[in-house]
Amino acid sequence: MGAEQKLFERYGRTIPAGTLIFRENEPGQDMYIIQGGSVKITKRVRDIEKTLVVLDKGEFFGEMSILNDKPRSASAYAVEDCDLLVIDRRTFEAMIKGNPEIALRIIKKLAARLQEADHQIENLMIKDNTGRVVNHIARLVNTAGGARGTMVELGVTEEDIANMVGIPRDQVEAILAKLAKAKMVDLSTGRLVVADAEQLGRFTRYLDMKDSFGELM
Repeated sequence: MGAEQKLFERYGRTIPAGTLIFRENEPGQDMYIIQGGSVKITKRVRDIEKTLVVLDKGEFFGEMSILNDKPRSASAYAVEDCDLLVIDRRTFEAMIKGNPEIALRIIKKLAARLQEADHQIENLMIKDNTGRVVNHIARLVNTAGGARGTMVELGVTEEDIANMVGIPRDQVEAILAKLAKAKMVDLSTGRLVVADAEQLGRFTRYLDMKDSFGELM
């Protein structure tokens, strides 16, 4: 029996797709590590549930309630069937004390999430809706490690993107339909697939220049 299997037998839990894992403002005593599947993190803003991020294998979530001993700051849903490691406060603290490398990884991940929050704020300042959507998709591709000229499958839906960029879904659908017509993205699977990361990058740079120098172009 491998180490991962032993770990899962001790701490693992399988969560069906669509399941609410925890709700915003609930007390939290556990954090989660994704072993398989994907999880959507959402937050209610003015009675509208906004998607903050979709996390995949290797990512963790729910750690803030353990770190600051406060209620959940967001909700978490299983996008697809998920295998999760469920780590309680005592186990988490023992892991941190016994392995400084784990603490360093968590610090790096939290720093990356703060940087992503800064990017989301910058994205909301883009005036053009097409630019806002394309910029966000390009950042998702970059986070996924998409190489030049490659096809990159992103674990997000049209609704997720609409929530992330603060644009009504029908407008996002229209923008994505144009991108699909230009063969930059593929929507046939229900999940967003970037057909050519390099082409999307060029279009992103063009829209950035248009947003900055629109009056001169």
